[in-house]
Amino acid sequence: MSNGEPTSSEVMREHKLQRNLKIVVLGLGALILMGLGAVIVKVIGLSTSAPAGQGIPSISAAWRTTGEVTLEVPKGSKVVSISLSGNRLAIHHDGPEGTDITIIDLNTGRRVVDVKPVEALPKN
Repeated sequence: MSNGEPTSSEVMREHKLQRNLKIVVLGLGALILMGLGAVIVKVIGLSTSAPAGQGIPSISAAWRTTGEVTLEVPKGSKVVSISLSGNRLAIHHDGPEGTDITIIDLNTGRRVVDVKPVEALPKN
């Protein structure tokens, strides 16, 4: 046994260590698969059932016939930017009468409000 060969107790200890490591690796693999399965179940559950009132608003329900909205702006005006937030569309346009921001409800197609920015008075 002095020629570098392991003793039987060392071989037994090595086999026991390998067996324990295999058990740990299999256990951790099972935990990873269970966690991944839980995430998949949660994502599928959230995607199939949206709570009432929190779904994405349907634009097509309000405009089944034409699918378009007409916005009248003063003559000579041009659209500077358009921004969408939820079911509201904000159109910023400049013209001879000044700048204007019109907000439209996409569910009804009606103007919600016209915002006319004015220059603030100096505070003394």
